[in-house]
Amino acid sequence: MPLVATEFGERSPAISPDGRWLAYVSTLSGREEVYVSPFPEASSALRQVSTDGGREPVWAHNGRELFYRNGANELVAVQVSEGPSFAWDRQDVLFSTEDYLDSDGYRQYDVSPDDRRFVMLRISETARSETELILVDNWAEELRERVGN
Repeated sequence: MPLVATEFGERSPAISPDGRWLAYVSTLSGREEVYVSPFPEASSALRQVSTDGGREPVWAHNGRELFYRNGANELVAVQVSEGPSFAWDRQDVLFSTEDYLDSDGYRQYDVSPDDRRFVMLRISETARSETELILVDNWAEELRERVGN
């Protein structure tokens, strides 16, 4: 069942930890911006959060912050207020994400479980075309075979 289906492009959904809010990116304003709606009644009260471009919304695990990348390629923290409707106290630019892997429409970072750190890929321009990601599945079994334990 579609939650948000308009003539505009919507993507990058993120449900708040308490399950009350849906953050997502939409081109409603003519460019990508971050919006928040009640969940699951996403069409009932749309609030635009970003003001100068926004993408890749991610909720803090405690639900009191929403992070996104703005149009200047900076990571922004939105301090969410508690209450029956979605509201925020302030927005703070945390740091530039210029040196980190940029979004291709999908989230390219995550928040640590304690909400104090971020996981991002820092890749130089020359390494971008030469980077290889290797995924080792069942690494514990492979380690046991190699160690003999």
